[in-house]
Amino acid sequence: MSSNVNPFISHSKSSRAGNKWRSAADVSPSANPCASNLMAHSVEFVAKPQEAARIQSTVPSALTGILRDVTGFAGCLVMASHHEARLVTVVTLWRGQDAQKRCAQNVRWIEALLAPYVDRRLRMQTLVAALPAGLQVLETNADAAGSILEPLCPQEESPEEEVCHA
Repeated sequence: MSSNVNPFISHSKSSRAGNKWRSAADVSPSANPCASNLMAHSVEFVAKPQEAARIQSTVPSALTGILRDVTGFAGCLVMASHHEARLVTVVTLWRGQDAQKRCAQNVRWIEALLAPYVDRRLRMQTLVAALPAGLQVLETNADAAGSILEPLCPQEESPEEEVCHA
């Protein structure tokens, strides 16, 4: 085998019945570039027609309000398809040594909060997450309307520039 082996794929020979893929969480932290103690729980669904327009304005603050004081909660994202507003993805972020455990413990709360909006659930999954260089998860969730990500080295804004704030 070459030295450019992907640490996320098992290269050992296995039986046909065996699973030849390994989870990113099963790879040792030294070999896993995503070992950042950050997990993401993603729920993809088709929203009820009458609820699609309200989701982006109500769900982020509702989720943050309920989970704000839960150990490990690092924030949430609510995304709707540009082409079809009823296709929605809600991602909650969890950090810390026991991020995967905390994420799993709170799935029912997330499902209960989303239930009034869901016409049909498409997919739910837990993912190992990594942030781009220069971003970090905020350590406090005190401001429900605030961003969950901030630059490690904030840049000074120029008065002439248009700046988009999330």
